[in-house]
Amino acid sequence: MGSKARHQIIARLITYYNSASDEYYEFLTNDLKRAPQTIADLYRKRWQIELLFKRMKQNYPLRYFLGDTENAIKIQIWCAMIADFIVNLIKKTVAPRWAFSNIRALIRIHLFTYIDLKAFLNASEKALLKAFRPENNFNLQLFKT
Repeated sequence: MGSKARHQIIARLITYYNSASDEYYEFLTNDLKRAPQTIADLYRKRWQIELLFKRMKQNYPLRYFLGDTENAIKIQIWCAMIADFIVNLIKKTVAPRWAFSNIRALIRIHLFTYIDLKAFLNASEKALLKAFRPENNFNLQLFKT
């Protein structure tokens, strides 16, 4: 018969009130040295990182990697993070509030077209009419007629 040793864990409970959302949050931590506001800020930043990875998993195909080396996997993750940054930057600079997935889909569709993306997202009809004017279209012919 073995005796079970009891271990006491020293922790503290921090309560944080967010005046913007009118909500209380409680954090359990073993960090006894930092100020409560610092710990609340660390948890808020950690939550932003969690949201980033959730969005990455939902919007970018990282289920299957194109290569099997460590470097290939890192490159694919970095490319997804750069794409995410660019789409978020575009999302913050356009006038109408587009959904993240809609912007990503439009970028994919118009990746090889000659349309000003910001103008297209701000006023779709105007941008399309401007892009497809007869003077903007090139008449490419293989043979002279």
